[in-house]
Amino acid sequence: MYFNALFGEFVFDDHLQIVKNPWLQNFPGILTVFSRSAWAFYPGMTITNYYRPLMQCVYTLTYQLFGLHPLGFHLVNVLFHCAATILVFLILRRLLPETRAVSWYLSAPFLAAILFATHPIHTEVVAWIAGLPDVAFTPFFLLSFYLYIRSDNCASGSYLGSLACFAVASLFKEPALTLPAILLAYDFTCREERLGLTECVKRYVPYLFIGAAYLALRVHALKGFAPIKSHPLLNSYLCALNVFPLFSQYLQKLLLPTDLNAFYVLHPVESLLEWKALLSLLVTAVVVALAAVAFKKNKPAFLGLLFIVVPLFPVLYIPAVGENTFTDRYLYLPSVGYVLLLALFLSWAGKQLPDGTKVVAAAVILLAGTYAVGTVTRNKVWQNDYTLWTDTVAKSPECIEAHNDLGIYYRHHNMPGKAIEQFQAIIRANPYHVEAHGNLGLLYRDLRMYDEALRELQAAEALAPNNYVAHYNLGLIYCDLGMEEKARVELTTALSLAPNDQDAQQLLTKLSH
Repeated sequence: MYFNALFGEFVFDDHLQIVKNPWLQNFPGILTVFSRSAWAFYPGMTITNYYRPLMQCVYTLTYQLFGLHPLGFHLVNVLFHCAATILVFLILRRLLPETRAVSWYLSAPFLAAILFATHPIHTEVVAWIAGLPDVAFTPFFLLSFYLYIRSDNCASGSYLGSLACFAVASLFKEPALTLPAILLAYDFTCREERLGLTECVKRYVPYLFIGAAYLALRVHALKGFAPIKSHPLLNSYLCALNVFPLFSQYLQKLLLPTDLNAFYVLHPVESLLEWKALLSLLVTAVVVALAAVAFKKNKPAFLGLLFIVVPLFPVLYIPAVGENTFTDRYLYLPSVGYVLLLALFLSWAGKQLPDGTKVVAAAVILLAGTYAVGTVTRNKVWQNDYTLWTDTVAKSPECIEAHNDLGIYYRHHNMPGKAIEQFQAIIRANPYHVEAHGNLGLLYRDLRMYDEALRELQAAEALAPNNYVAHYNLGLIYCDLGMEEKARVELTTALSLAPNDQDAQQLLTKLSH
C-alpha cells in the first residue's frame, strides 16, 4: 500500500525539520537534544509546544544512512508502520487465545492486522515524513503493552522491557503517557488473576515515575508544559464544549475515512443548543453506553473502546494542539481499538451466519481492498507540495496556511502570477497575516518591484516587531536599494532576536566590509 509513498518528496514541515535542520549534519549531542524544543535548531523558534528528542535522533541517523534523500526517510516511516501492524496481530493473539482455533484468515488478530495495515486514515502519518513521532511512538507503545501482558511479575524481563519501551514511546510523543490507563483497564478487565493493592502499586509506580521524569524534561526544555496557547479567542467554556464535536469527528473518520485533508479548518460550536453540539453529545453518550455494556459482556470489546478513547484525550485539549486542531495522524494509535472492534464483529459474524466463512471472507476482502485503494490514492496527494496544497486548498478554501504554502510553492517554481494570487487572497481574508505580507514582499523583490516589496515587508515588520524574519527580510530589501545604514539596523535587530541566524550574520559582515 505504501510503495508509491516511498518516492514522495519533502513536503510541509519536512522542509523545516529536515532540509533546513543543521542538527542532522552536526548533531549537537544528547544533552542538547533532550534539553531543547523540537525546533530549537531554527532561529527564532525558542518557544514551541513540541518536545521530540528521539525524533531528532532518528532523523539524524536516517540522514547519516541515506543523506538528504527523501526515500530513506519515507522507508523509516513505512518500517515503523510494519512494526505496528505486526504488534497489533501479536497483542490480539495474546488477548484472544481462543481465536487460534479458528481459520487463520478469519481470526480476529489476522483481520485486525490486515485492516490496520490498509486503513486510509494512516496515510498522513506514514506518507508524510514529519509524521514520524506518531508512527514511531505507536509501535513502542504497543510493544510496551504487549510485554506487560506477557509479564508474570515486576522482576521479569518482559516487565522491564515494557518500562523501557514506555520511556522510548514518551520521548517520541507525549500521548504515550496514556499507557498506564490502558494497563490499568487491562488488569481489571482481561487479566485472569486479580491483583492486590500492593501488587498494583509495585506494577504502576514505575510507569508513573517514568511519566513524571518525562514531564520534568519537557517542562525544562519548553519552559512550561505547553507555553503557546492556540486559539486564544476560545475561552475555557468553548474549549470544553468543542471537545465533543472533535471526538465525534474522529469517530466519523475512523468509520468512514473519506475526504481526508491535510488541514481541517476549525469551526467551533458556540452554544450547547447548536445541532452539531447536541449530536456530538448524543454520540458521546452512545459510546459511554456501549462501553458500559461491553464491560459487562465482552471485556476485549471494552478494551478496544478504551484504545480509541484514551489516546485521544490529550489531542482534545484545543489550546495545546496547534492551529491544525483536528488531524488524521492523531487517529493512528486509536485505530488499533477500532480495528479490534471491527475484527471481533467480523469474527463473530463468521460463526453466526449461514455460510459465515464465505460471507466474512468476502466482506474482509471488499473492505481491505477498498481501504487499500483509498490508501494508495491518498499517498499520491502527499507526493509533493503542489499535489498536497492544491488538494488542501480545494477542500479547505478558508485555510490560510494552505494558501500560504501553495503560494510559496508557486514562488519557488517560477509562477509569480499564481503566487501573488495566493498571498493576496490571504491578505484580503486577514490583513494582519505577517507571513503572507513577508512572502509577498519577497516575491516582489524577486520581480524587482522594489516599491511594492518595501511596502509589504514594512507592513510585516509593523505587524510583528519581535519577529526576526520580518527584520531580516526588510534588511535584504534595504541592501538591494543601497540603503546600508537602514539595512544594518534591521539586521542587527534580527540578530538580537535570533543570535544564531547565520544568514543575518553573513549579510551584516558583508555590509561591514
